[in-house]
Amino acid sequence: MEYINSQIVGNTLEISFFNDKANSFTTNMLNDLQLVLEQAKSQSNIKSILIRSDNPKLFSAGASFDEMLAIDKIDNAIQFFSGFAMVIKSMIYNTKLIVTVVEGKSIGGSVGLVAASDYVIASPKAEFRLSEFAVGIGPFVIAPVIEKKIGKGPLMEMTIDTNYKSAEWANNRNLVNIVTENPSPIDYARSLCNQINQRSFNAMLEIKSMFWEWNRWDTDIFTERAQISAKLLLTDETKEFLKAFKNK
Repeated sequence: MEYINSQIVGNTLEISFFNDKANSFTTNMLNDLQLVLEQAKSQSNIKSILIRSDNPKLFSAGASFDEMLAIDKIDNAIQFFSGFAMVIKSMIYNTKLIVTVVEGKSIGGSVGLVAASDYVIASPKAEFRLSEFAVGIGPFVIAPVIEKKIGKGPLMEMTIDTNYKSAEWANNRNLVNIVTENPSPIDYARSLCNQINQRSFNAMLEIKSMFWEWNRWDTDIFTERAQISAKLLLTDETKEFLKAFKNK
């Protein structure tokens, strides 16, 4: 079972997601998520967006391993990795501030979604891992947004050392804005969204543009990086890495 759910609570669009296979993102889930984010841009009754997992023990395992292993054509591989790119661009160029809650493990591509958020609230048990290098590829598509958020040095550390990083580590490097247990991350997020909803929408637009440098950032790099990931995915070496990693 997999889904992307969305509902408007007050002036906040709450988006939750779930996949019974480690909360991984399939192409359909990424497409659905991007559609919801794009529709929110023009909805005047929405002032903020809250993203969370419906599995409190796991934010997301990233890209679907089953889907990656089944891909055998370059066009399909590019389309798959471009799914993360399109969601990230929809987050960055959204007209609403996006608050994301991370209560468990965030792995691979999902770290890119965390980095593309405007404000991130994590529980002390949250952990973050870029696992791509361990399976024969690299975090090519998500690296630009992670680097923009935390800098090249920490990105290099996460890429090369594929072990989990703690919530404290992420907080100290600005991947996470606050770590909280009481109040709970979701309660903190809803309270923050309520505050955002009272603010000036015009000011919010200018703030988003300032944060992400809308007029200065060439996001074509996402497409270029998707092609690199796609090429590596189709190699026999990477397929073997993926199979071994999945069967651990």
